[in-house]
Amino acid sequence: MDFLSDFLSKFGAQLQSPTLGFLLGGIVIAAFGSRLQIPDAIYKFIVFMLLIKVGLSGGIAIRNANLAEMLLPALFAVVMGILIVFIGRYTLAKLPGVRVVDAIATAACLVL
Repeated sequence: MDFLSDFLSKFGAQLQSPTLGFLLGGIVIAAFGSRLQIPDAIYKFIVFMLLIKVGLSGGIAIRNANLAEMLLPALFAVVMGILIVFIGRYTLAKLPGVRVVDAIATAACLVL
């Protein structure tokens, strides 16, 4: 039961992440037909900062963790990540106006 409450609290925290908020905001903006474009310099800066955040957070977490205890959860995360991308590829790409590449990229963002 403790596992379920831990999972639900982490899931709720993920729903409040800025990354997911920007993804959902972008989906809503695109659904309304907006032609919003982010300047290239700002886009590159945002991508760079996200990569730094993911890299540093992951590196610190791995440094502080017991690698033997992480093996099974890591394997499960990889399998689930691949499964989510495949499901997204075959479901999102069927929506009108969504290219296969965009469907895969959106599903991959959900894995993060």
